[in-house]
Amino acid sequence: MKAETFAATIRRLDVVLKNSNDAILVHDLQGNVMAWNKGAELAYGYNEAEALKLNIAKIIRADDVTNYMDVVKHVASGVTIEPFETQRVSSAGKILDVLVALTCLKDDSGAIVSIATTERDITEMKDRHKAELKKLSGILPICANCKKIRDDKGYWQQIEIYIRDHSAADFSHSICPKCAEKLYPETNPYKNNG
Repeated sequence: MKAETFAATIRRLDVVLKNSNDAILVHDLQGNVMAWNKGAELAYGYNEAEALKLNIAKIIRADDVTNYMDVVKHVASGVTIEPFETQRVSSAGKILDVLVALTCLKDDSGAIVSIATTERDITEMKDRHKAELKKLSGILPICANCKKIRDDKGYWQQIEIYIRDHSAADFSHSICPKCAEKLYPETNPYKNNG
């Protein structure tokens, strides 16, 4: 590869990394931040000048700092770590759920000298997922006779309406064989003609 082409490639990669929506940062093996992109600035609230004075511990929950630094030691010793979910803390104190991928950066002699992380904020996705899971969980009061469900405001609703309003399910109506026999004995499509 020609030097000009290589330099142009490096410039393009630099633009991509600096402007990525994901937080991309580099820190040394002690956690001192060495590089910080716009995605990190948007996610964590520190501009690049502020971030370059920080230790990575500043954006890690206090009870998770030791665990993260253990991960850094493993990566620095050559152990490959799969991307993992954890939490980070913004400058405003907001807890963010993030997906983190770590990459070792080596010096010219091949020694690992720093860690690059790509951190994707998955807070909204996890919140949506939790909300979906919560919609139809717990105990639902249901009438033993008519099968209406009492909602959280105390009103009784048809089961179809309750499920429609509390899930992403759609309904298609049909009739079961037992009801067809009871309601339409002459035209029951389930009736065995044999």
